[in-house]
Amino acid sequence: MNGSTSGRVYFEVIDYIKRLVREGKVHFGEKLPSEREMMETLRMSRNSIREALRTLEHMGLVESRQGKGNFLVNHMGKSFTSVFSMLLLTGESSYLEISELRRCLETEALYLLHDRISKERIQELGEIVGHMKTASAQERTKLDAKFHSILVESSGNVLFCVLGQAMEELYAAEISLAQDTMDSEELSRLAEVHGRILESIRSGDMNDGIHAIQEHYDMIDCKIQSDGKEKTSGER
Repeated sequence: MNGSTSGRVYFEVIDYIKRLVREGKVHFGEKLPSEREMMETLRMSRNSIREALRTLEHMGLVESRQGKGNFLVNHMGKSFTSVFSMLLLTGESSYLEISELRRCLETEALYLLHDRISKERIQELGEIVGHMKTASAQERTKLDAKFHSILVESSGNVLFCVLGQAMEELYAAEISLAQDTMDSEELSRLAEVHGRILESIRSGDMNDGIHAIQEHYDMIDCKIQSDGKEKTSGER
């Protein structure tokens, strides 16, 4: 199959699935028509259909389950994660650039969640902040990730959520490393910063929350930069 034919098949399968969704015949999490049904409907070979489905699986839109068939899913964050990973691997981007993107994302999410976040989510954030003060190093990393994940999810913006999920996996290791190199005073300050973000949500004072988000990432970025310099020095 040449490139133009492969591209045509891919777009035809995409259009077919979009039509099924529009007509309410398939929803996220539900099974797609079988390969044979697609072959008959689209008048394409099995190999063409399979290649298109594999492409959609790499994009996070289709999930193939052994013995059960193909399902429509929303795992697009994984696709973005692969892109970010490749950019990091090739040196075209850096963890600091990911941090900058996260800053922008969470700042805007904070504005949006003001009228959208539920009481249950606010309570969950409060519990996380409370646990941060006595948590182990490994637990702190998980709590930090959960806290910021809730911020982005509470924005109600699906695209924010996809980007947030894509960056979370890549950034988790850097957060863990940064916290491992912090002394008790810095860890206490980091927990206090999360508390200020929470209080800004409770009070509606978004400006203080934004300042706290900036302070949070300033602390993490400082550690990442410091670690990068130590690695560079060690390689000489």
